[in-house]
Amino acid sequence: MEFSGRLSAFPIGDLLQWAHNDQRTGALVIRRAGREKRIYFQDGEVVSCYSSEAAEFFGQHLLVGGLIDELALVKALTFCQKDGKRLGVALNALGILSPEVVLDALRRQIQDLVCDIFLWPHGIFYFEAELPPREELLPEALSSVALALEGARWLDELARIRRVFVHDNIVLGPGKHFPGERLSPLESRIVKGMRDQIALGDLYQLVRGSYFRFLQAAFGLAVREVLDVKGVGETPKSASREIHLADLLVEQAAEEQVLFFRNHLAFSLDLLDEFFPVWVKDLREDEILPLSERARELVLAIDGETSLGELVEGSRPERAWRLELIAELLRKGVLALLPMAASELMKSAGRAAATGAPGWWARLAKAASR
Repeated sequence: MEFSGRLSAFPIGDLLQWAHNDQRTGALVIRRAGREKRIYFQDGEVVSCYSSEAAEFFGQHLLVGGLIDELALVKALTFCQKDGKRLGVALNALGILSPEVVLDALRRQIQDLVCDIFLWPHGIFYFEAELPPREELLPEALSSVALALEGARWLDELARIRRVFVHDNIVLGPGKHFPGERLSPLESRIVKGMRDQIALGDLYQLVRGSYFRFLQAAFGLAVREVLDVKGVGETPKSASREIHLADLLVEQAAEEQVLFFRNHLAFSLDLLDEFFPVWVKDLREDEILPLSERARELVLAIDGETSLGELVEGSRPERAWRLELIAELLRKGVLALLPMAASELMKSAGRAAATGAPGWWARLAKAASR
């Protein structure tokens, strides 16, 4: 981690400007409770962005933008799963979208992913020397400075919207001109999701995509009286406190972790190369599918017989990226490290059973019962 800190001290606009001025190449990782985004820079300009939020995946962006329907998305994702291709490649191969349309949509999605971070009041960030494979990067980068200016405009627009949509518990319903005319694809999705009464936050869960774009479109429909504010629910104080507390805990934990590894590392991380990652809980298919091609390749290579050193071998940036992914799986509790290959561990258990000595499983059961 070359540079890390809190968004409250270093706003995302300043970080984009910093990356541009220093002509940085690598990944700016921004995290808050339960969410992560990675902005990838090439010589200071943005060439990709990843979000861990399923509502912001590229497929959802295409749906919200009206470029594909649910049937086409399912067909393309099935193709991706079968042939290991990226979604954009699959859409082109199936004749659903041209490469030009896919690229234009990807550029707009990356802009939205970056600018949505401007709406995060809390979070931590760090920078690392990592880039995805060349085929996952934009052929022409987006200007970091232009994105910073656009994100600042989003903040101003959000403040205007929040004067009416004061929080996510306001209750919306059909307005005088419902269902409206000449609707954009996003507006059509909002109208389709309407009920006699529905909270703003619940409506977003039906629409998905960029949260700011959703607010902007819903607000526009309210101005045109297609939607109407039926009531103002209670301010989600408890939820806000929980979110803010979680954000602060993430920030504190990240800061303490950085300080610990900088000042108190008592052993080499190379020692862990001799351990063997093994699945404690299998990942579901819908958890594997959204991963990038190289992430899927790494996940599928974890078999309990391949050492950590073999799994993460490669250049320094590649090793750092692979270690980061495995560390995240360990933090989620779906992965564990064994001192030897799973097959060898089972052989050891068999030998212990033959001699009547307590095996490792017995010691584990004893420890778990304490």
